[in-house]
Order: sequence, then structure tokens, then C-alpha cells
Amino acid sequence: MTMARTLTIPAWLGALLALWLPGCAHPEKRPAETPAPVLDAHPDANSPDYVGAALVTGSRSPQELYAAYPRREPDPRLAARLAEILSDGGKTLRWSATGSVESFQHGEVTIPLVIRVPPPCENTLCPVIVFYSGSCAPLRYHWRPEFFLRAGFIFVEPHIRGDRCGEAWADADNGPRKPEAQKDLEACGHYVRTRFSRDGGTPKVGILGWSYGGNQTLVGMTRFAGAYDAGFALAAKTDLYSFFKNAPEDLRKARAREYGDPGTEPELLRAISPITYVDRLQGPLALMLGGRDPKVSLSDADAFVQKARAHHREVSLMIVPEHGHLTEQPREIAFEHAHVIQFFSDSWGRPVEFH
Repeated sequence: MTMARTLTIPAWLGALLALWLPGCAHPEKRPAETPAPVLDAHPDANSPDYVGAALVTGSRSPQELYAAYPRREPDPRLAARLAEILSDGGKTLRWSATGSVESFQHGEVTIPLVIRVPPPCENTLCPVIVFYSGSCAPLRYHWRPEFFLRAGFIFVEPHIRGDRCGEAWADADNGPRKPEAQKDLEACGHYVRTRFSRDGGTPKVGILGWSYGGNQTLVGMTRFAGAYDAGFALAAKTDLYSFFKNAPEDLRKARAREYGDPGTEPELLRAISPITYVDRLQGPLALMLGGRDPKVSLSDADAFVQKARAHHREVSLMIVPEHGHLTEQPREIAFEHAHVIQFFSDSWGRPVEFH
């Protein structure tokens, strides 16, 4: 057996090294390094204004809600594969850098879409993920569509009314215009299903979004049930009336023009809230919320899930205590997207396979 050899450094040499290499003399005192944000991470992800504690207004405490909807680890192999794609940074994995920009007519409204199709799906029936974000993303490499393309999904980003594609377009769903503008979600679901049908077969179509896009996801799955086959919503509000009624005054005032005021426009807020239509839900729906996210309500999400299950609807909720409103670090991104990809794959009975 070989014994490890211990080296003893003279006191004078240790003092000299401390003068020459102060950063190495006491490594336990070095500040912790923060990983660099990932490309196109949301600028509010770690902002103090967006990280605090989620609203809890019901009878169950945060700890009780954490226990009822516990954090679960994703498949480690899937998370590791996503981490590899993320670390590649588009150097060798660049399917997402190419695609097309198309549009379709919804009444008098022209809705543009950014469409990315992985090579194996160009002439084959493949499932489609429709992603809503509220932004007006250009067609270029991005790690999120790269994840889904490599996993065998077509990835579509519609720019519906309310997206930040110009001031007039961004304001096109404000206040009383929102119930009508939400119909764009249904139109997009139907268009995508027709657009990617092959040889008489129709694809499975999923809806996905974070924050504002998460709300669009919930509305698409409830008010317009049947337009999408499955949905995954992250950092989304389930009940806009309840949330804004209990939200801090500054947040309530900042969003009143876009959503409505709970004191004067309660019916508008109820009309655009997913919980109003939860009994219509068709197909599986998953929600993921952060315990440190002051822009969501854990109690409202609990009420949404309970109401859905009372109507025998398939819905799940996961609360991640350490997550804020949005995420920007590689570990968080791999964690969330591994759950999302696994959810859609399991919902449609297809194994997760990466190209």
C-alpha cells in the first residue's frame, strides 16, 4: 500500500507566499464566483425587484404548499444532455440558427411566426412546440429552440398581439382589447396544426411559455381548450383578479393599463384569467412556480389545481422554493427544460431521443 506524503512548508515560506499571492493564501476568504448569465437570459432574472417571495394568501402556508407540490429532480441524463448543448453555445450545434419567417391571416390581423424545423422532421410528421414569450425574437441561434430541435420537436414562435414588436403591436391587447386579442392563441394553434400536417396525419401541438408567455399558455389550454394538446406554464399567474387584488400597490398600478384594475374592472380581469375557464381544460397541463417569485401567487395556483382536479382534469404543479421569477443560470435552465421536454414526451408517449 502506498502512503500519501505530507509536505511541511516552513513558516517563513508561508509568510512570503502570503505577500506574493494574497489571493491564494486564504482561499476560504475568496468571494464566491457567480456564473455568467446565459445568452438571452431575461434581464430581470436576478433583479431584486423580481426576487422576493411568492404571494401566499390562502389558508395553507408556504411550507404546506411546498409539501403538497414538491420540487422533483429531472432525469439526470436528460439534464446533462441539455447542459452539454447549452455549454456548446452554438459553436457546433446550430440547427436553431436557420428557419423561416412566415405569417397567416386571422381576420384582419396578420400574425407573423418564426418557424424552425429540425432536418429529421422536414418530410416527416413531428410534434410541434408553440412558444410564447411576449418578445419579438429574431431568427438566429438560441439555446432554447436548439434544445427542442435536437429532441425532435418543431419549434414555432408566433408574435401575437401584445408582443413587443413595436409600440402599437405591444399595446394592441391592453385593457378591454385583451379578451379579443387572446383569440390569436386559438388561431395560432389551429394554423400550426394544419401547417405541419403530413400525409393525412396531424401533429401533436404543445404550448409553452414563461411569465407573460406562461399566462398565454394557461389561456390557450383553458379558454381555447382543444387548440393545443398539452401545455407547460412557468412563472404564470392563474387568477389575474386575485393576484392583482392582493399584489403590492406599485405592481398593481404598473400593470393596470395592460390588464385592468381589480377595484374598478374586476369582470375584465376575470374574463382574461385562466381559472375562469379551467373546467374546459383538455389534455395534460403542467405548472412550475418559484417560491421566491413575487410576481406569482402560490395560493392562486393551488386553487387552480384544486378546481381542475375537481373537474377531473389532468394538471400538475411543482414549486421550486429556491427559484425566482425567471432563471438565467445554466443549472436552472437545464433543470427546467429537462422537466419540460420530459413532460411533452411522456404526454404523447414518445421516448426522449436527441439528434
